[in-house]
Amino acid sequence: MGAVAAVAVLVAAATGMGVVMMAGGSTEGEQATAAPEYRQPTTASPAPKPVRTASAATTPSPQRITPPVAGPGTVITEGPASAGRKVALTIDDGTCASCVDRILDVVESTGGKVTLFPNGVYGGSWEPQAGRIRKLIASGQVTLGNHTYSHQVSTKIGPTAFAADLQRNEDWIQKTFTVTGRPWFRPPYGDRNASIDDAAGARGYRKVIMWSGTVADSQPRSEAYILDAIDYWARPGAIILMHANYPATANALPRIFRKLEKKGLEPVTLAELLGPAPDTSR
Repeated sequence: MGAVAAVAVLVAAATGMGVVMMAGGSTEGEQATAAPEYRQPTTASPAPKPVRTASAATTPSPQRITPPVAGPGTVITEGPASAGRKVALTIDDGTCASCVDRILDVVESTGGKVTLFPNGVYGGSWEPQAGRIRKLIASGQVTLGNHTYSHQVSTKIGPTAFAADLQRNEDWIQKTFTVTGRPWFRPPYGDRNASIDDAAGARGYRKVIMWSGTVADSQPRSEAYILDAIDYWARPGAIILMHANYPATANALPRIFRKLEKKGLEPVTLAELLGPAPDTSR
């Protein structure tokens, strides 16, 4: 098997928090060995299988649409100590339709859990999958958040234009998936400041989700590179940034779940890692 290249960490204080980049990766030869099919273990709270009964059909969605509750936009980079050995895989964008399809295939077949941050501008990738995503949200396998509609640099367009783009994506989420993305907001490119946080919080997006580790897949990577990154960053409470933009990430997902299991870590949604939004419907 090929040698695993060292993982280097470069931290730049561009937006008030470290922007983490990785260099290097593993050789392609490490991808040749096939591993047994992953299933979410019973000790890791597997998602319940849907029961098609009249009562189940009327169960409110965990992200049901309610009026927004304004508040401070709190920046979050990792889960609390009380999260135990839970980690959250968070998947942004969706420029690659086949990648979105493959990710959902893996989540459905393994019982794994992820958080999705889609952009409405990539609706061609997400809208054909809306029915599947609604079921996965209802079963607790997927949490859906808001990544803005157009994926612009928020601090460059300013709080007013940003707020309009955020609301446009919320409207698209509600129309497409019949849920709300609140209170979860991830800034495109991780670009944010206090004005952006306040604008998000004023519209009910009170949890500004950054990350503690990344597979650096906003450009093409090998599956081996992505798996090395997971091995490096995965730890209790981690929030790991990924993208639905290139096939390697989607193809590596079953092996990512297996790697987390071997490390004794439990993949969960952000709602599980951080706690659900308070019920404001009463």
